[in-house]
Amino acid sequence: MKHWRVGLVVILSLIATWLLFVFMDNPLFDFAIFDKDILNFYMGYEFSTIIISVVFLFLLYLMADKVRLSYLNLKNIDGVVNPVPLIGLNPKEGEGWKTIGLTIGSIITLVTGVVVYFQNVSGSGLTFRFFPEFPLIILFALMNSFTEEVIFRLSYTTIIANENLSPKISEFLSALVFGVVHYFGIAPSGIAGAIMAAFIGWFLAKSINETKGFFWAWTIHFAQDVVILFFLFMKN
Repeated sequence: MKHWRVGLVVILSLIATWLLFVFMDNPLFDFAIFDKDILNFYMGYEFSTIIISVVFLFLLYLMADKVRLSYLNLKNIDGVVNPVPLIGLNPKEGEGWKTIGLTIGSIITLVTGVVVYFQNVSGSGLTFRFFPEFPLIILFALMNSFTEEVIFRLSYTTIIANENLSPKISEFLSALVFGVVHYFGIAPSGIAGAIMAAFIGWFLAKSINETKGFFWAWTIHFAQDVVILFFLFMKN
């Protein structure tokens, strides 16, 4: 099989996805530090799943013998944005990922906040408390976004580039798997969550392919997770 590495990475990503769901019910670590169950749950979940990302990076490094982990860098924040007229993505002259990443990333984060609010918070209200919620929101958002970007974005973009195949394949895989996962996920979930996650999966994979870097994928996903965790942690 000529491109066996692609098939193997897809299988590994599905195994990693299965483990995410397993750890959602039975995390490796059981903390009872905080006065809210959701904070203790996420502490155990994030420290369990970050192990998956570390192992995945090691395996990806071994399999991507030409590219290795070159896409795992935060230096490449600009690049040419290939237009997609079908969805209205038509960058003006001089507009690269520095502009498009910030603009569309902000829109994605705002839409995510609205969807999560109405799915999880509307009607129950919010209670604001800085400590320990806000520091944990930042920590868990960094960890969760990193883990999911490694599994659902870096894996596909790296191995597809390593095999010198069309980057559209990695964008399709990212959209498909990320959309399905969020259909069964916590927030956003359901059909609306799946559609939104599929678009985000495609867009973030596109950012890695066109910048040859991890910056926008991780940054945009981090911003989303901050909003999501804010609503989940502050919910009455």
